[in-house]
Amino acid sequence: MKVFLNMVGCRLNQAEIEQLALSLVEAGVEVVSDPTEADEIVINTCCVTAKASADSRKILRHHRAHFPEAHVIGTGCWVSINKDNPAEQKQMMDQAYDNPRKEEILVDLLARSAQESIGIEQIRPNLGSRNRTRGFVKVQDGCDNRCAYCLTQVARGRSVSTDASSVVAYSRKLQNLGVKEIVLTGVQLGSWGKDILPKKSISDLVKMLLDQTEIPRIRLSSIEPWDVSSELISLFEDPRLCPHLHIPLQSGSDEILRKMNRPMNTIRFREILEEIRAAMPDFAITTDIICGFPGETEDLFEQSLEFIKECQFSGGHVFPFSALEGTAAFSMQEQVQHYIRRDRTAIVRQVLEDAQRTFISRRLGQNAKVLFEGKNKLHGEWGWQGWSEDFIKVFVPSPDNLQNQVVNVVLEYLSESGEVYARVLC
Repeated sequence: MKVFLNMVGCRLNQAEIEQLALSLVEAGVEVVSDPTEADEIVINTCCVTAKASADSRKILRHHRAHFPEAHVIGTGCWVSINKDNPAEQKQMMDQAYDNPRKEEILVDLLARSAQESIGIEQIRPNLGSRNRTRGFVKVQDGCDNRCAYCLTQVARGRSVSTDASSVVAYSRKLQNLGVKEIVLTGVQLGSWGKDILPKKSISDLVKMLLDQTEIPRIRLSSIEPWDVSSELISLFEDPRLCPHLHIPLQSGSDEILRKMNRPMNTIRFREILEEIRAAMPDFAITTDIICGFPGETEDLFEQSLEFIKECQFSGGHVFPFSALEGTAAFSMQEQVQHYIRRDRTAIVRQVLEDAQRTFISRRLGQNAKVLFEGKNKLHGEWGWQGWSEDFIKVFVPSPDNLQNQVVNVVLEYLSESGEVYARVLC
């Protein structure tokens, strides 16, 4: 049996796909990077925005139409929220697994395969265009928050922590495969341990990984601001923990934050940033922003924009508000017109791009440690691209093979189009 894996959406979906791939390989199943070779196709879907839902439907339809000999399996959040519409799902896939049944996919695939185990230490599976030198580790699922714009709790349920020993064991498995960086992921990453008795925290898990693994770099994915504690901040003294956090703000208006049902305000958010930067002045902080949430007047948008500028982020993502059926925001009054959402998104995106350039400019002339992921051609020149410890994408023109190496470089200049060029230190 040959299996092709693909996904739409977040790093959690990426982590789930990678974990499934490793489990299949361990059982002797071949994971292929070309869907034309596949007997089974598994798509992990997303519904965090209207576009993500549309992309999920599109990719399912594409694989069903173009690879009719393969058995197409759909899973993930879009499949979960549409499980009451089996007729639509039948048009897009041969088999559907909602999130609570996701673990059954491995069992069912293995039941259809008669392969003998080849040993996970011998091979790392191909994941098509999504191959990375970093390994994504799912440590938590579900969410206990009720943000007014989000379907995650509907799609994934309440917050559940992965057992710490399992996280350590899986991380060691990645380490043995040559992975140089693990990225801890979850729907609400910072809630890890809150459902464990006695209660634990994400800081406890990070400490365990620092103590019990030898992976050169550990990175945290998106973490809510209320989960950023003083204890967590102190752990970044360890050079193996990458000095970068992605902390979603969503809006710089306290009124809009209240309407979003976010348990946060701008005063507290500012305090968190100040505490991080007091300990580490050059720490990289990226964010998420939603533009055009219901009730966002021009004045409130300007208020939000000023606070976003004040935060001096090192980059981030901006999304126009998506009115998702099943969320509290879907039926809210004062819906903002589409073109206004679009225009505000463009304005905030430019602000974050400018902030990113400012952050990078401060780093020019300084050393960085870059994990190189692959070869690329920029402006007619071949070289290697990868990520610094503070999440700057770096390009080095070099004939040497830098694949999956952590290399000391000097950040030399920032191009007009936003590429960061560097030189390898001898």
